[in-house]
Amino acid sequence: MSQSEPTRERIIGAVVRIMGADGAAAVTNRRIATEAGISLGTLTYHFSTQRDLVEAGMAAFVAAETVKFTQLADRAAAGEIDLAQAGEILGGIVTDTDFGGDHLAWFELFVQAARYPALHAATAEFFDIYDRLAVSILRALGVADAESAAPLAVATLIGLQLRRLASGGSPDQVVGGMAGLVAAFGEQSMPPHSPA
Repeated sequence: MSQSEPTRERIIGAVVRIMGADGAAAVTNRRIATEAGISLGTLTYHFSTQRDLVEAGMAAFVAAETVKFTQLADRAAAGEIDLAQAGEILGGIVTDTDFGGDHLAWFELFVQAARYPALHAATAEFFDIYDRLAVSILRALGVADAESAAPLAVATLIGLQLRRLASGGSPDQVVGGMAGLVAAFGEQSMPPHSPA
């Protein structure tokens, strides 16, 4: 956190970090103010309700993810990612700790969106960017129907991460699972081997 960063952005960054580390229930005015290095009065000047804070935090989270995964999708489309890197990238996405807490913010987004329809658009955008990244990677691997396979890859990725977080597993389980899935997609796209 930089003191030169505008106050509103510092507040939103604090919300996302807190949600990622400890969930939406941990988003209290006092904790946000401490994390952002501001007074409680300054916080309430910028955001009058907790719901406004959560919505702004989730929108910021999705925006940051969009930038990151658009860049990865561009690399995949340019052929800069091979089969081994694809599985590693897809698995590593959910263990990135930019937002703290091994991306608990992902699951907070889902839970909050179920409660607040105003977050549906942000959640749809979240899935769209992951689908676009998966399509780019699967196309680069030569998967014939990457558009149909992408939602399956994204759902598998999210499911593996939820399982890991809920059971206390290792990030390597997610990376390994995604590497296996990408390898299976890659094998399906290979032309059949004819005996010599």
